[in-house]
Amino acid sequence: MKTYIKFFLLISIPIFIAVVVGFTIIQKNVISETKQQLVKEIKQKWLIVKDDFASVSGKNYLIYSKYAEISDKTNLRFTLIDKNGKVILESTVAYEKIDQLDNHADRPEIKEALKTGTGTVIRYSKTLNEKLFYYAGKLPNGNVLRIAYPLSYIKNLEESITMQMTAIFTALLLTIVIIVALLAQKLSLPIQKLNYIAENVEKGKTNIHFPKFRDPQMAKIATLIYKIFHAMLNKQNTLKAEQEKLEHIFSIMDEGILLTDTNNSVRHINESFKTLFDTDVKKGDNLLESLNDAELIDFFDEILQNDTVNRAQFPFRERIFEVYVNTMNDQKLTVLHDVTDRIKYQLFKAELTGNISHELKTPISMIMNYAETLMINDDLDDQTRKKFLQTIYSSTNRLNELINDIVELHKLESLGENFEISEPVDLSELKENMQMLYANVENKDIAFHFDSTKVNFFNEHLQSVITNLVDNAIKYSDGKRIGVTVHKKNGQLHIRVDDEGPKIAEGDKKRIFERFYTCSKSRNKEKSGTGLGLSIVKHIVELYEGVIKLKTNEWGGNSFHIIMQEKSTESKN
Repeated sequence: MKTYIKFFLLISIPIFIAVVVGFTIIQKNVISETKQQLVKEIKQKWLIVKDDFASVSGKNYLIYSKYAEISDKTNLRFTLIDKNGKVILESTVAYEKIDQLDNHADRPEIKEALKTGTGTVIRYSKTLNEKLFYYAGKLPNGNVLRIAYPLSYIKNLEESITMQMTAIFTALLLTIVIIVALLAQKLSLPIQKLNYIAENVEKGKTNIHFPKFRDPQMAKIATLIYKIFHAMLNKQNTLKAEQEKLEHIFSIMDEGILLTDTNNSVRHINESFKTLFDTDVKKGDNLLESLNDAELIDFFDEILQNDTVNRAQFPFRERIFEVYVNTMNDQKLTVLHDVTDRIKYQLFKAELTGNISHELKTPISMIMNYAETLMINDDLDDQTRKKFLQTIYSSTNRLNELINDIVELHKLESLGENFEISEPVDLSELKENMQMLYANVENKDIAFHFDSTKVNFFNEHLQSVITNLVDNAIKYSDGKRIGVTVHKKNGQLHIRVDDEGPKIAEGDKKRIFERFYTCSKSRNKEKSGTGLGLSIVKHIVELYEGVIKLKTNEWGGNSFHIIMQEKSTESKN
């Protein structure tokens, strides 16, 4: 471009100075006269068509199609614009694209028409890519009708100018055309084409048009650039696709992924990493400098000091992370997986297995010992034999209760949170069932107070909660009174079971909902349960997003207060 400009300016400046001086004088006279004639002509056309547009307030396809046909035949352009500058109709634009046109309120002819009633201007149209003469007139309804007239009459103007110009003017014009054409074609055009290609490649554009060259040497250079460019583009697309796949994989992984360079600058980080450590570190940040938690800084500083870590466990606060570190060239890949739940589950499983083994061992041992005694001693008296059989029966019953509680606890843990209720529970019927179940309990006065309504719970879940709490009160309470209250309030079910004590010790209150934990030493020593009843209650309450409160009641005993949320009922087609 610079070469072209140098040649062009060197030859054309003297000529253009002379041309401009002469052309300016003639142009003023000719343009003024032509404009006046054009104004009269276009104003007449405006007066002829204004009635068609006067009543149009919105898009009208009939009017549009009529004047679009006229535009095709005459090159006249009709535009209807409201007082706010919005284009209502435009005869040279597709009907469905009219609404996409720019607001015309800033067009000079529109401004003048709205202000004085009419407006004229000659300017370049971006829509049609040519210079037009515009005449705009204000309609009675406040809209503006504009007619654009292509300056095809410019040939007449050029003839008028040519007649006034001398032979020197014609010679100068021919000289400019010849010189510019020759120099641009022979020298500037190939350079401009190469420059165009280079600039677009440098900007990273992918859809580049490679122009043709007449010069064989330039054509070879362009062909070489074309091959290199497309090879680079194909490689870039391949890398981009692989990068997108990798980023997608990282984004759906539960593990935290961190890629850093030798300066601990983050090259890649996934959302799981940010979630695990509650940080907003971004790509390009220095990891240790961006963190504002001293413990977290020490945690990652210890990890990043290692060039290679093969599945090592690093504790952080109350969590444990399994960490994998691998150094690749100048970058370090760190993968962090939160294994806290897995380790807790392993410990829980080991503890549960031990507890179950211990709890099963006692009744089984008693059954085996007493059964063996009965088998090898035929001369036992009836009273002793009956006592041994009663012990075997009690141990068998305890073993059965324990197995049933373990099975029920397993079912609750396997149920999950997203379940629906098949049909609601009628609390009146549930009350009758509870009264019948505990009708023959000796030395206990159990009072049931239930609402007469239906609630969205599994019937067996409510029965399990109430029976476990009532059985717990029967076994461990020294008092006579037991109160059971069940009522619904604001979509929540409230269950309360009260006894007369003795009170559960503060140290036991935190542990009574653990599996196999019993506090019988501090309460009734003669009766003991499986240690799973309150654990079952806790699981059921958690399934219904509820809470359990244990307080001392007005009787001086214990009050278990449970609040649970209703579940949705299954939809039936």
